[in-house]
Amino acid sequence: MPDYLAKVKHTKWNYLKWKGLTLMKDPMSLSIYQQMLQDIKPKTILEFGTFEGGSALWMSDLLKSFSIDCDIHTFDINDDRVNLPNSENIFFHHLDNHKIIEYAEKNKTFFEQLKHPILAIEDSHENSSELLHVIDGYLTSGDYLVIEDTLSEWKHEMLEKFALNYNYLVDSHYCDFWGYNNSWNLNSFLKKI
Repeated sequence: MPDYLAKVKHTKWNYLKWKGLTLMKDPMSLSIYQQMLQDIKPKTILEFGTFEGGSALWMSDLLKSFSIDCDIHTFDINDDRVNLPNSENIFFHHLDNHKIIEYAEKNKTFFEQLKHPILAIEDSHENSSELLHVIDGYLTSGDYLVIEDTLSEWKHEMLEKFALNYNYLVDSHYCDFWGYNNSWNLNSFLKKI
């Protein structure tokens, strides 16, 4: 199994592209997201951790093919590596996760006016606990939160603490879509209740 995980990690970081941009998702998660987009029909996606923008562009293209009207807001501190084409529904925001409280206070109206249902994705791996606490304040019943890469021990511990303190249900339909926790996101497809 460790060889398999190492190969998936290497491939998603170095070879898996969408329209020339690094996509950085494992194959199981890609298919789960594809199904979630069709089922949830989000009006807003909040993606924390843009990298080059491959996953934002991929989700935008899928949503268009499903005729789902959705704004994608993607956040990252490193805007010089983001290479998104101009799009009517993808918006890049410069964010230092270590300043998420100040950012949210400054942009309170933006967050309060987001259309629901929301799909929020934490894939930045920086100040995750505080980021989740702040974003939770803008999610309502029926919204989804996905915490990426919980195979790592520190991410899994952070997820367990978060789930204990907030009103989320682990959506086993998505977590176990390909068999019990068969993706890089262990017990981390969460539905706000």
